[in-house]
Amino acid sequence: MARSGHGSTDIGRFIRQQVIPQGMTVTEAARRLGVGRPALSNLLNGKAALSPNMALRLEETFGADRARLLDLQAASDRERRSVEDRAVAVGTYTPSFLTIEARQIAQWAAGDIRARDRLPVLLRRLIHAGRREPRRVDFPGSDNAQRHGWDGWVEADSATSWVPEGRSGWELSVDGRPRAKAERDYQARLKMLSQAERAECSFVFVTPRNWAGKVEWERGKAAAADWKAVRALDASDLEQWLEETTAPRIWLARELDIPTKGFETLDHFWERWAAASDPPMSAQIFAPAVAAHRDDFRKWIERTPDRPLTVAADSREEAVAFVACLLSSDDALAHHRTRAVVFGSAPESAPALRALAPSSSPFIPIVYSADAEREIATLYRRRHCIVVRPRNAVDREPEVTVDLLGHEAFEQALADMGVERERVASLTRESGRSPTVLRRRLSPVGAIRTPAWAGDRAVARRLISMILVGAWHSGSAGDREILAVLADSPYEEVEKDVADLLQRDDCPVWRVDRYRGVVSKIDALFATSRWMTHRDITHFVDFAEYVLSESDPALDLPDDQRWAAGLYGKVREHSSALRNGVCETLVMLSVHGTALFRDLGIDAVALVAALIKRLLTPLTRDKLRSHDENLPGYAEAAPDEFLALLEEDLTRPKPVLEELLKPAGVGMFDNPLRTGVLWALERLAWNPKTFMRVIVVLSRLSETEIDDNWVNKPMNSLSAILRAWLPQTAAPLSDRIKALEAVHRRFPDVGWRVCIQQFDGRQQVAFPNNRPRWRRDAAGAGHGVAGTEAYEFCRKALDLAIAWPTHDEGTLGDLVERLGDLPIDDRSRIWNLIDRWSRAETDEKARAALREKIRLMVLGRWGALRGLDAGARDRARAIYEKLASRDPIRRHAWLFAGAWVDYSADELDEEELDAEDREKRIDALRTHAMMEIWSARGLEGALGLLADGDGWTIGCYSARSAASRSATIDVLRSCLSMEIESSEKLDYFMRGVFG
Repeated sequence: MARSGHGSTDIGRFIRQQVIPQGMTVTEAARRLGVGRPALSNLLNGKAALSPNMALRLEETFGADRARLLDLQAASDRERRSVEDRAVAVGTYTPSFLTIEARQIAQWAAGDIRARDRLPVLLRRLIHAGRREPRRVDFPGSDNAQRHGWDGWVEADSATSWVPEGRSGWELSVDGRPRAKAERDYQARLKMLSQAERAECSFVFVTPRNWAGKVEWERGKAAAADWKAVRALDASDLEQWLEETTAPRIWLARELDIPTKGFETLDHFWERWAAASDPPMSAQIFAPAVAAHRDDFRKWIERTPDRPLTVAADSREEAVAFVACLLSSDDALAHHRTRAVVFGSAPESAPALRALAPSSSPFIPIVYSADAEREIATLYRRRHCIVVRPRNAVDREPEVTVDLLGHEAFEQALADMGVERERVASLTRESGRSPTVLRRRLSPVGAIRTPAWAGDRAVARRLISMILVGAWHSGSAGDREILAVLADSPYEEVEKDVADLLQRDDCPVWRVDRYRGVVSKIDALFATSRWMTHRDITHFVDFAEYVLSESDPALDLPDDQRWAAGLYGKVREHSSALRNGVCETLVMLSVHGTALFRDLGIDAVALVAALIKRLLTPLTRDKLRSHDENLPGYAEAAPDEFLALLEEDLTRPKPVLEELLKPAGVGMFDNPLRTGVLWALERLAWNPKTFMRVIVVLSRLSETEIDDNWVNKPMNSLSAILRAWLPQTAAPLSDRIKALEAVHRRFPDVGWRVCIQQFDGRQQVAFPNNRPRWRRDAAGAGHGVAGTEAYEFCRKALDLAIAWPTHDEGTLGDLVERLGDLPIDDRSRIWNLIDRWSRAETDEKARAALREKIRLMVLGRWGALRGLDAGARDRARAIYEKLASRDPIRRHAWLFAGAWVDYSADELDEEELDAEDREKRIDALRTHAMMEIWSARGLEGALGLLADGDGWTIGCYSARSAASRSATIDVLRSCLSMEIESSEKLDYFMRGVFG
């Protein structure tokens, strides 16, 4: 093992001067020692340590004192380790926020029977918490702590204060006589490994007891040189090691029953969160969300910190629980979990995080209170920070949103938890498949099952108006009016209620600047539903119509001035926060209202559907533009009613929807008018029940070509929904195939574009479609399908494309363009199609277009790049000749379409291609073509060539060399001279043609 430092250099110098005979070369000495010259040279130059085996060879060959040499090496190792330890210790700083003394550690070992099994867990956490992550760390703990073999094993690229460099075997013991136990373990491990293996391995013994003779024992064993190095750590060392860490110290404090306030490890949080229900919550509840976000999370945590990661779920605690499951989902993320520290909503959380902020010890703060979040303002660029949010927060979109569970995933999670099968249906209705609400429903703890603010009728009644609105802006007079009317009290009382609720534990509301809102709307809705009345719901729906029916005043301005609507005072009376919150409540009433308010005699689904119909009827262009931002919410709230309005509009002679398909401008503030409608349709496409209706609407809209640079187009939404390998729908494969067949039958042009996209082997970029926020329609879907399923869909698309009822030069050209991505049998089917088409097609222009496509995509460079072999080119060449036009102008136009004639696939197969010789061949082809055109058509033909395609003159005038240009012009000049007798007229004509 390589070494650096003055000590190793001194050992090498000592051996050269005192052991190896004077005048003997290194090569000769190595030969006598029976080792390679490089090995001996590295030792003499201080680049390698002296091994026990080498010391023995030096003693037997040159009479050296083996014991003295090994003493020198041991002293060198201690000196180097001391230097490295001091460097690491200086670089690792953790403020004193939680003191754990050696005395407490020793008492834990002596008095807690669990210490024997938990000590490996502590060591594992301490090693992971270091600034240098080892290659391998294996410390079986808890139920696996008593397995045979080493108690721990580490492989580290570099040493730290506590972990040796390289491989090290660890023995742990809580025995009251540490010396005797260390001696037994030491002797047992001597018999386990060979001398050569021990020379590359360090022995480490750890006891949580105080061991007065530790240093003496360590020195004695180091002198014996049985191992690469020997270390012994006791309670005093563990105390010092803990001082350099954060998360392990918090973990051990919990084990020692030392009170901690404002922070806890992620493991402790999960244990507390999961155990609150009966049966305990299972990590399976987050399995679909973990699978969806694991790769993106891994990329974020492996790069240099530059922003906090925001995770949103139905509640903040649910978001933290999700992070705990995410960090346990694979070995690559597991060591990050040991570094995670949760800073909750307790008043002590923010001061604790502020105290820890200067620490250089690796830890990952997870914050879910506003006060604690403020403390990461100076921290997130130095370490990875995670912020959790409720789903209905009004600030920026979270990077990770925990997907709501689908029916199958929810049942699997309940089965994993051991819930009886007959309870599944009722729990589904009661919880809405929300992990937060499910935990409440299963908890036997009253404070969790019914939070204090929901159990108090007076507090719950004050909350109802806030829950129904969701979020609002206190600076908006319109928002204040709505809150006051719904609360049936002056707005000042609402502000007092918010201030009072903020002082409570498990606070249900939040306040940021002038925004106010409910922490988890769905949780609060379920918790307070028993206190709501029929009037509360119907009153809210009336005011929802009042708020949402307000037209956007910005539409009164010209298009190029709407970006400055605020400057002109053209803004709505109610804030976007309130409008979005009201819209979300309508969705939640539609999804959960029937189960929650059945006893009140309210048909929430019908109530919301009727409101959506009133808001959008009559359907006009300005009404759609005014509601653009909320259209996805309307669709989610009333899918059938929303789709019916669009379907009815498309039956009219001049549909309103087509007015939204006009291309957007190119100005900085220009936006397409179609975004809201497309996002609404994308949300509805996830549900298999509305899937086919959405496909038909999008197909109808896709018939209109939109010439702008925006990605949001009907065709792109449709293509994403039906994408073979990443379908943006939960509809099963059978439904997607039926949809493809329906589009092919009813909208042929659109169907053709969808089909050929499926087997285009060129790299495709997939943009995710809009997903439902509150319905479970997209749960577990949209993240890719099995290869066999993708293949079956592609196979169907290809079969439809080949069997297309009305093939023309365009569709056949599309197939030719994709030949390289198709099976050989399908290529043959396509060539047969083209062969039959060529015999029946009489349109010379169509034949020439397909012939040119074959030349470019099969016989040209692209054919070689797509892997089409000589056999495919032979078949293409035969068809190419059959498609040759009798008109020489069409037949030879490709030679004059540009200055450069691209390489053919056959030319690319040549080992050596002479560019000059190739240029001569092209000139000869052009000359021959011109002569043929002149012979057949005379001057009229030459002029016809000039007018055809991109223009022959470009090819001649911009030819790569003067010789090429001159040769072609000479041909034309000689031909023209036969028709134009006067040289002056000829010169005039040539100047007009060639400038």
